[in-house]
Amino acid sequence: MLYPGTMTRFEDNFWGAEFCSTQGFETLLTRMKEGSNMCKELEDFLKHRAKAEEEYSKTLQKMVKSTGDGGEIGILRNAWDTVRKETDHLATVHTTMSQSLLKEAEDIRGFRKLQEQHRKEIEEDNMKYTRLKRDLYKKTMDAKRSYEQKCKEADGAENAYSTSRVTAQQKEIDKLKKKASGARQQAEQADTAYKSCVEGLEQSRISWEKSHAHSCQVFQKMEEERIMFLRDKLWVHSNLGSMICVQNDEHYEDMRKALEHCDQHKDVSLFVNTKKTGTQRPAPVVYESYYPDGTKSAKKFAVSPLHRDRPSTMSSRPPEPLPQVASAASAVPNLPTKDKHRSISANKYPDDDNNFSEVSVDFGYSGAQSRPSGINPAERLPYSRTEERE
Repeated sequence: MLYPGTMTRFEDNFWGAEFCSTQGFETLLTRMKEGSNMCKELEDFLKHRAKAEEEYSKTLQKMVKSTGDGGEIGILRNAWDTVRKETDHLATVHTTMSQSLLKEAEDIRGFRKLQEQHRKEIEEDNMKYTRLKRDLYKKTMDAKRSYEQKCKEADGAENAYSTSRVTAQQKEIDKLKKKASGARQQAEQADTAYKSCVEGLEQSRISWEKSHAHSCQVFQKMEEERIMFLRDKLWVHSNLGSMICVQNDEHYEDMRKALEHCDQHKDVSLFVNTKKTGTQRPAPVVYESYYPDGTKSAKKFAVSPLHRDRPSTMSSRPPEPLPQVASAASAVPNLPTKDKHRSISANKYPDDDNNFSEVSVDFGYSGAQSRPSGINPAERLPYSRTEERE
């Protein structure tokens, strides 16, 4: 458990018991890369937020430009104009917010690039000492195996020489003695080479240890700087959001102040005073008879006996025009010579008041030269003929 004032250091906690282990450094390196990814995440977050603010600002501006006064007048018109003006100010506030967020995102990008470059430098330096230590360790292990093998060979040659001194001939003894002396010499040389490798490996280990400790220190400093840097940027983001809320509230307050002055009675009075069309109402329409005495009179016509019981078909039909007759001779066709009783019924004969009544005219004649008296063919109205056979 950590207490206030206690400091946990990377260089005390990221080592490994295995001589060639790089687990501690790889763990720190992974953390550095994760920190860089976090910076990239926050950078993208601020960019997207800035884009959203910009689009919202453009939408507000488009709304203001696309709306008119609506034909409103009076105090409500002034309040509506204030709402539109303050909405345009809100768009400006969000545009400023977008620009500020983009600037913060660029700062994070620069910080991330700087940390990545520093991390790569530390990584290359550490890996250089790590590779050297690994190579020397392999070489030392080979020297150790060679040394142990030479020692075994030397011991075997010396044991053979000691045994041969009792039973073997002198010539054989001298040969074994020479072999044992050479094996021992090779063992001593392997021992020297092995010691030299161990000394070189130790020097490499010390250099690597210093490099790793330095890497731990640098990584810890970078991690602390990154945490504080991102914390500050998130704080700035929160402050920007709070500031835009305050500014928005100020503009909305200006809208509310304008709306407080709205008075429906004043606006109605203004409309009446500026648009009134008059106070006199139209007079009622009264009945006026066409006839001075108020009664209607019309001439009555006799109805033909032939048509007394026949329903009239002229109640809804307009009067037909007079036929165009060129001459009296062509208007009346030659009548048959056979004596017939002709009955001409003119159903549409207007009287003096333009009322239509049936008029029946009966006349009889015989011969082509006979013609009814009192009838001018050029002036006759259209009529229907009915013939009755004798």
